[in-house]
Amino acid sequence: MKRLLFILMISCFAGLWAEKIDLNTAFLKDLESLPITKEQAKDIYEYRQYISFFDTIYDLREIPSIDQATLLAIKPLVTVTKTTDLDESEQRREEIYYLIERLGSNEGSQEGFSDIWEDYLMTPQNLNEMSYTDILNMPNVSSIDAAAVMYRRAAGDTITDYRSLRSTTGLSHYGATNLRYYVYYLDQPTSQKVFMNYQFKLEDKSYDDDTKEMYREIFRNKDDKQDITHSYYGYFNMVDSEPAFTQKFRIRYGNNYKAGFINSNQRGEKATLDFSNIDNLKAYGSYEGRFDLLGTNMIKAFVGNYRVTFGEGLVMENTDYYNSRKTGQGFSKRILGISPDLSRSQEYALKGFALSLERKYTGFSFWFSNDKKDAIVYNLNKDDVIDSRDKDANGKYHVLSYVTSTTSFENDDMEKAEKYFNQALTSDIMLSPRKDVLDEKIIGGRWEISPMIGTHIGFSGYQAIYDNAYFVVYEPDSIAAFFIRDASNYNKWTMQNSEIQNLYKSLDYNNNIAKDYRQVLGMDWGTVVGNTSFQGEYAELSVDGKDLKIGDDPSALVTTAYTQFENFYFMTLYRDYDLDFDNPYSRSFSEHEKLDDTIIDKNAYCLTNPILGDLFINSAQAEAEKGFYFETRFRINNYFTLNRTYLDIWKRKSDGRNSIRFQGDLEYRPIYDFSFRLKYKNQTNRYDDFDDRGVSKTSEVSGIATSYLSNRDRLQIEYRYTKVWGPPYPYLTNNPEPGLDTIAESMTTMVGDFLRIDFTHNLNDKLRFRTGLGFWNGHGVSHWDFEDMEIDFMGEQGLKYWVVLQDKIANNLYLSMKLRAKYYKTDELVMRNWSNASLPDNVEDYYKNVNKDDYGFRLQLEWRY
Repeated sequence: MKRLLFILMISCFAGLWAEKIDLNTAFLKDLESLPITKEQAKDIYEYRQYISFFDTIYDLREIPSIDQATLLAIKPLVTVTKTTDLDESEQRREEIYYLIERLGSNEGSQEGFSDIWEDYLMTPQNLNEMSYTDILNMPNVSSIDAAAVMYRRAAGDTITDYRSLRSTTGLSHYGATNLRYYVYYLDQPTSQKVFMNYQFKLEDKSYDDDTKEMYREIFRNKDDKQDITHSYYGYFNMVDSEPAFTQKFRIRYGNNYKAGFINSNQRGEKATLDFSNIDNLKAYGSYEGRFDLLGTNMIKAFVGNYRVTFGEGLVMENTDYYNSRKTGQGFSKRILGISPDLSRSQEYALKGFALSLERKYTGFSFWFSNDKKDAIVYNLNKDDVIDSRDKDANGKYHVLSYVTSTTSFENDDMEKAEKYFNQALTSDIMLSPRKDVLDEKIIGGRWEISPMIGTHIGFSGYQAIYDNAYFVVYEPDSIAAFFIRDASNYNKWTMQNSEIQNLYKSLDYNNNIAKDYRQVLGMDWGTVVGNTSFQGEYAELSVDGKDLKIGDDPSALVTTAYTQFENFYFMTLYRDYDLDFDNPYSRSFSEHEKLDDTIIDKNAYCLTNPILGDLFINSAQAEAEKGFYFETRFRINNYFTLNRTYLDIWKRKSDGRNSIRFQGDLEYRPIYDFSFRLKYKNQTNRYDDFDDRGVSKTSEVSGIATSYLSNRDRLQIEYRYTKVWGPPYPYLTNNPEPGLDTIAESMTTMVGDFLRIDFTHNLNDKLRFRTGLGFWNGHGVSHWDFEDMEIDFMGEQGLKYWVVLQDKIANNLYLSMKLRAKYYKTDELVMRNWSNASLPDNVEDYYKNVNKDDYGFRLQLEWRY
């Protein structure tokens, strides 16, 4: 009996010591050796081969033939190791998928940055070898954070892991957490290999209301008959415009060799899947590396399309997109230096070659671009169309400005349209956009000195040479006629239009200045002192002064002080831009874009050519402003956080209007999974004179409740109430009968509210959807909404809903689809003509609210290898 017990004990211990069968790697014969039937073994094998690897032993219960008793019987005999069919880089992509997805949603001014940051997510850089600028260019990393890392390295310390990084003196928790996915420390986590990325995007959505109004504006004919074909919208049948289209391909070897192309068109432009439309094609090739020659040298070389950004964006930042209150900090960063450009920017794209060399104490950059640009051209001959004959005695066009057209029509088509419009007009079209009419050559450079960590001074500039055109702005007593069709509307040429009158001129009123170039020179600086950084930039546009003399030409200045603590930051920014500082490549901080409130803004009905409105609608430059901006964020405790809160006090240079804007954002989080935010915004224009016609007050209160559910699901509800106050407006408040009182009796007040529900649900690790539902009542107030990283402006009253579906349909293939529907009413209008007492009684035309339907669709397919 004792012998039998001994044998049983030995057998039990042998079972424990025996090597367990791994369910994710075992052969079928190994599974058959388990105390189960052959059919059950086959079911386990086929489940692993054709459905999924096992994450845990309990996944066996997903197989119908495996009951609980069987699971308990084989549990001591089997094990599960994590197994995947993904290679090293694909595993990293899975780990940081949510970050890559978030970058892929960025558009506009951040679009080109997303490619760069995604590359560094997949192939991180060695933090112990990165330059100060490289660290600073990472998302949401401040100059104080970058200097803290560099000071630690300068002391001879090596950062070995994330825990070591967090212990860096002066590095904020926020900066460290944003750096962690973009860097490695000792060993290269992924081998140098080829990476490829292809993106296909098709988007079909309506023009926004301002753009649609511009295109639909009818050229009134001599007989005062209205014909929809006498508008761009009708002539080009823009109701059936082709959707916007983009295809982009990138390839690189590690972080050293990179290349790519993008082929895109805006809505209404002809889409081509091949390369027949070479005008819309952007491409580049680049090399980034380092070599030892009298020290370490970091070099970047580019050919094709590239992006150049330095300082505060005063001298050079070439993008087509405008971003209000762009501080260069946090979520409105600039990637400094020269970088690839596969964004959809066309007008201000640079095409040629560029080179930068960076050493420990100095750096040098050079770029050359040769490209054609769209521009607004004068009708010199005052005939039916603007064509190649509209040149002066020197064989040059007279142009007003660069222009980024919402839809860039071909020049032949534009000439035919203008000839058709002019047949019925009393005067010819005086100004019109032309595609690729301006020959532009740019030579630019920069030299930087960095005597100590976090401190630099840089000198940069460029000269744009125009071989076939002069920039012309006619004298004040005649310029209005080029913009306004009917002389009865000349009174609309108000003081705000001084911004038009001060556009750059290479040929003055008396033909005294005949330059064939535009030149901008500047100086930027920055230093870090403790937990505070100081930076700024000064630039001058050469007009009639000496190039190297400071203060004798139109200038612009931005200075910033930024103080950072672990749970608090405070920023002060000052800017001062001269009215005649017209640098088309400037993208500095401002509240409004250039030409705001001029005749071009919201006055399409009185322009000689309605599509001059694109000069404002797509303006990317800052308007001439002078003022102070203050911003802060303070995490008070675990429950209360004062999110980004700012105060801006500024003067608009064009008419001297003083304005003030405040926005506060307080968040209360009683538990981690729930938060409530209260936002308040207040803006007053012309606060120094409430009797002025341009005064207005806007206040907005929002309550936002957010609940973070399981599996990264999220539910958010927002309610917003807006109130706008304006001064007395006689045309709105007076008796409409002619000849009666003309004294305004009351002030105008507009109110509106908006309700939004936003829900995100992850069905599994690969499939998720996000949906939103909104209701609003405008009463004259403009409402806006963010739809999956896209901003939308709404009409008078209505509702809308949208759905975004995102699916990882294969290891390297991602699909995103968006559907949007919007139902709203337009403004109710009463058109009166009571200025003439001799008119009959029925002088009113009443236009009811018009119900409108608006649908949008977006399809995006991305392949990453």
